[in-house]
Amino acid sequence: MILYLRGFDVNQFFCLDDYYDSDKPAYYKALQRFKPDILDLTNWLEYFVERVNISIEAVKERIVKLSSKRLRKAKERQIVLTERQMRIIEFINQNGKVSNRDVREMFKLSNRAALDEINKLIELQALKSQDKGRVLHYIML
Repeated sequence: MILYLRGFDVNQFFCLDDYYDSDKPAYYKALQRFKPDILDLTNWLEYFVERVNISIEAVKERIVKLSSKRLRKAKERQIVLTERQMRIIEFINQNGKVSNRDVREMFKLSNRAALDEINKLIELQALKSQDKGRVLHYIML
């Protein structure tokens, strides 16, 4: 909450709940070390900050992987991608291309909503369409 109130909306990059879910024993152990009678949050804050750091490092690694020369070519400004857009770019990096159907299935979206996600990436000059009709797909620029 403090990070959010200070303008750091980290939820657009990662969700700490997902990290806590991946290591529940450590999470519960950190909670149990909190001593309400003396209101000492030191152990909890150390655990929390360590997890934030690990999560930020994971996001940093993903961004470095996604920051290909193709994506930044002819761009002097930073491109901000949503979580969905990053996952679409990751999919292309793994598969060479993405289709509207792929995006629909990835996020359980309607045809229109999937096309909207793709069009946002086209507007950012990150993707371009290739082929037509049933074989239409999108590749990185």
